[in-house]
Amino acid sequence: MPIKKTVSIIGFGRFGQLTASVFSKRAEVLIYESRVKNDHKLKAKKIGAKIVNLKLAASADLIILAVPISAAEKVIKQIAPYVRPGSLIVDTCSVKAYPCGWLKKYLPKSVEIMGTHPQFGPVTTKFNFEKQSYKLKGLQIVLCPIRIGGARLGAVKNFLTGLELKVIITTPEDHDRQNAYTLGLVHFVGRALLGAGAREQEIYTPGYTDLLSILPHTTSDNWQLFYDMHNYNPYAESVRLKFMGACESMDERIRKANVKDELGFRREAINKIDCRVFKLLKDRFRQVRAIGKIKGKKGLPIQDKKREEDIIKDKVKKFKMDKNFVEGIYHSIFKEAYRKQK
Repeated sequence: MPIKKTVSIIGFGRFGQLTASVFSKRAEVLIYESRVKNDHKLKAKKIGAKIVNLKLAASADLIILAVPISAAEKVIKQIAPYVRPGSLIVDTCSVKAYPCGWLKKYLPKSVEIMGTHPQFGPVTTKFNFEKQSYKLKGLQIVLCPIRIGGARLGAVKNFLTGLELKVIITTPEDHDRQNAYTLGLVHFVGRALLGAGAREQEIYTPGYTDLLSILPHTTSDNWQLFYDMHNYNPYAESVRLKFMGACESMDERIRKANVKDELGFRREAINKIDCRVFKLLKDRFRQVRAIGKIKGKKGLPIQDKKREEDIIKDKVKKFKMDKNFVEGIYHSIFKEAYRKQK
């Protein structure tokens, strides 16, 4: 980043602490944290940084937003009245389309703005706060220029390459499209592996060791970061669905490869599908009961004919099934749903 006099870091979590450590020897570092704890004060003192109020943090030459994406829009609105003309404001969220849009929407045109995504964190960099040590060599950082001059962008790139980082410049949309796989899917698989009980074993293959190697990078962050990287990436859901569909297809291929009784195999496949259908119906009715309570508090009628018609029309169009057949299925579902809402 281009270093002038002051760099403020808004958000002093684990990544904010790493960022503060990187800049502490290169600039005057200001830190803003909405809930300052004694631990924050001690760490700021060790780094040589100052904990300041939001107004002062927002007046720095370079402002780095190191907050969760779920809090980013609110923070950008809060700093907007205090930023100084000519300053540079960047976010570090793991998705880019939404925060870049917020930077452009809420901040004055007198400041420069850019989306960034360091493709690393405290675990990847082997960050040791006590020793103030970290390893950045060869790691990637993505830049999404929104409103920034060529000279300053060049200075940013030179600074980052000086840290031995690999700089990639792209659009917010391209970033999110690629990161739906390289971040979202990897974290999804890592969490799933942990949930499935994948651990170190006495008997293992090199491939299994490689598989387990993603766990420290994907399961050490808090759940909010995990939710945000999926819910705020417009491409993440389709990638997850594609992956889960591929898993189901592989499972079917495994079972089909050992089939000796075709009829029995098909019937067992139907049984499995039926179990999934009824599990989903059970989940649906759980949501229905919650909706019933909300409707009761708001004084809304239980039955909604317009919504019934829209649901049926949507499913007929989406799955290209006979309308009478779809209506028959939903007649039973709606009847049970309304019974559970009473």
